[in-house]
Amino acid sequence: MCDKNRQTVDLSEYARKILAEEDRPLFDDAVQAGKVGALRAAYVMIWLACAESLKRRFREAQTRDNAAGTIVSEIEEKECQHKAVDKFLLEKAREYGFLSDSGHKRLNHVYEMRCVYGHPYEEAPSQEEVLHAAALVVEHVLSKPVKLRHGFGSQLLKSLLTNQTYLDNQETAVTAFTKNILQRLDESIHGWLLDNYWKELENLADDSSTEIFFRRGIWFCRAMLMKVGVGVFSHDEWHEMVNKFPKTLMRALCSIADLFKEIGERAQDSLVGSILDESGTRSWVLCYLERLDNDGALSERQKQRFAERVSSLSSSELKSASLTTKTCFQTLIVALRSYNWYEQNPAIELIISNGPTQAADLNEDQQVDLGRNILQAGEGKARSADEFLEKLSQGGTSWPFDVVRGIALETFTNEKNEIRFKDRHLNHVLSALAHLTDKQRDQIVGEIAASVHVGVPKDWVDRTDFNRVIDSLRAYGWTAKLISSLEAKAASLPGEDEELWLSSDEV
Repeated sequence: MCDKNRQTVDLSEYARKILAEEDRPLFDDAVQAGKVGALRAAYVMIWLACAESLKRRFREAQTRDNAAGTIVSEIEEKECQHKAVDKFLLEKAREYGFLSDSGHKRLNHVYEMRCVYGHPYEEAPSQEEVLHAAALVVEHVLSKPVKLRHGFGSQLLKSLLTNQTYLDNQETAVTAFTKNILQRLDESIHGWLLDNYWKELENLADDSSTEIFFRRGIWFCRAMLMKVGVGVFSHDEWHEMVNKFPKTLMRALCSIADLFKEIGERAQDSLVGSILDESGTRSWVLCYLERLDNDGALSERQKQRFAERVSSLSSSELKSASLTTKTCFQTLIVALRSYNWYEQNPAIELIISNGPTQAADLNEDQQVDLGRNILQAGEGKARSADEFLEKLSQGGTSWPFDVVRGIALETFTNEKNEIRFKDRHLNHVLSALAHLTDKQRDQIVGEIAASVHVGVPKDWVDRTDFNRVIDSLRAYGWTAKLISSLEAKAASLPGEDEELWLSSDEV
């Protein structure tokens, strides 16, 4: 006869939170027992669901972790000897990391009460005790995915550092692998894994024979930090880390502004210092600072340190650094004004290799200044400038309009509107202008004519110089306005006979 006073519990709410299907059957039995008021049976089944789930987790982990495999063997040996394994299982779950200290303590209490309620002559659990046990088991075990810890982490590092075929040598493949691994890795070992990986990578940084492992390591760590966040270490710890592993962390952190911004100012300053130091032998590392600067990640002081380093580079170092034209603009201008072919040629070669697109990133005044200085270098017979101007003459639209404009302006007048002809490349310049649109060409010609109109010839410029330039201009019909301006200015100069008369009069 059914006992109408028997207390029942509904555990279905907890059952819905169970993650793995393998963990459901035993807990479903607890649910059914609770519905009919068999609270003793429900409590025991809740514990069995917990214990069997922990066993399953160790079995699943052993495929990737020898430490978990050892625990599985010990469990199986005890069971073969008909020894109780529950206490051992809880302790190993805590040691391995499946359970936190607090979780271990709470579940240990559930286990102890299961031992009490498992005897029929003892008092049965209350509704509240059954519900509490179910809540603890689901919270700490059944709702958690299997997470791997130090044993797996050690094997993972060994594979990443020694097995060349372990991963495809592409960043996308390494990034995808990292995201997949992190889903199975216990959060508590993130810092441990990175610390140990960085220690090994730092030893590989200067060894060309292990370049593939170092490169993949940077990709892995970068992807991991993007996923788990830099909060895995405090600002003080980051400062310590970047000083312990500067070569590794400058490459892992300084490629992504969002990571660099969050590690703390002292760690940032240390990384900037490391990059500046290494740029003495590897100038290309300055690209990290350039990228951070472009992304707004550098402080004003860090920007200043970067700019000072760039300004100290020779043209050859600038070229090997592969910095953008915009970043090294002032240094390039200094090189072009050096009257030294060994400085001018590499500077122009960098401008050419960076291309018209990067020149277009300069503002209008900078583009004009760049054009003027290229023309000046060509006037001084710098080989790279000569080649640049010759190619420009074959297609004046290949470079930004204001660069061409600066070249054309410099051919006739300087920034002070002083007239002096730098006409060694005049035919190249005119040919380049001929490729522009009518509107662009008219603008440049009009600007030069206006500059000549208000300008004053330098002391050494005479009518002969004007006539020589005017003769070259006559080959192009669109130069009429400029020719008129030059003729008017030349008319104000003394002729050759007048110069001789003034010279004899002075005597």
